[in-house]
Amino acid sequence: MIQKKDIKLTADLEEASTELELFAKKVLDKLIEENIYPIPYYYNIYFFNMIEEENYEFKKSVMEIIELESSNELEEDLKFEQQLKKSFQYSKKIVKDTSMIYKLSSLLKDKNNYFLKEVDSAASPQVFKNILLNSKKNIDIINKKISQSLQEIKEIYAQNLSTLKEIEKESIFDSLYGIYNNKYFFSEVEKEIKQIKSLKHISSIIILKAKDSVINKLKSDKSKIVVNKMIAKILLKTSRRTDIVAHLGDGKFAMLLKHTDRIGAIRTSERLADMISNSSMFIEDDELEIQIVIGISELTINSDKMESIINCIYNKLEEAEAEDVLYKICEGK
Repeated sequence: MIQKKDIKLTADLEEASTELELFAKKVLDKLIEENIYPIPYYYNIYFFNMIEEENYEFKKSVMEIIELESSNELEEDLKFEQQLKKSFQYSKKIVKDTSMIYKLSSLLKDKNNYFLKEVDSAASPQVFKNILLNSKKNIDIINKKISQSLQEIKEIYAQNLSTLKEIEKESIFDSLYGIYNNKYFFSEVEKEIKQIKSLKHISSIIILKAKDSVINKLKSDKSKIVVNKMIAKILLKTSRRTDIVAHLGDGKFAMLLKHTDRIGAIRTSERLADMISNSSMFIEDDELEIQIVIGISELTINSDKMESIINCIYNKLEEAEAEDVLYKICEGK
């Protein structure tokens, strides 16, 4: 059993530190009570889940300390991927510029041929013709080398493009919405299912989207993206550090709520619905109230394969839309 050591504190920090120490002990007690291994991974999950239940001032002070002590890995990874995408754009520009050089060299050759014809029509063209013919030979040699170089550049570009596409396949972020993509989300769900079968805790998944009746009011794809960006921003802003927030495609967004049962998932869903509906926005000269529908599923030791769980949630999304209710829950998944 770990014994807590006495720590000397300055008078102005003692009260705040003691409150944090008491909370830390409460987190540890909760882990032991629920028979969860008290290792850093699980302590981290419980810490951020339980701090949501504390008063605002205490939560704020703790989060400020954490922000000072930790780096934003998500932001750094996203920045790295954005740099890769810039590199891809630069590569395309190089090929575009090189293509222009090739066109100019072809134009130069055409101009040379045209000029030769003009010389032929002169009164005494022989001397000039010989000079120009020699010039043509030299230009042909240069053009041949340019063509060879251009072909090499195109081949290198093709290889570079293939490499960049492979990097893009390994991406874990949706660059449009600034959150995780479906590939990363599904891999995290599979990991969580394995953890649950081993440690016998409960987690939940919620998948949501704007109602079809809302999206169908929008005339352009750009407007639809604006609405979905607003939803993604709210999801990311309100999520806990332990939650995984992702865009699954086609305007569907997901959250993996670790160590959260269906009651907690329902509370989260209701809170998100209130925040999103209260964030009405003007689009296409009209005020639009964003309403969502949600599918929910618990992850337990009896959960099926990840694919069947996701399919069930998708079906519940359609049911919620058809029945005009906020959410529907997958049973027995």
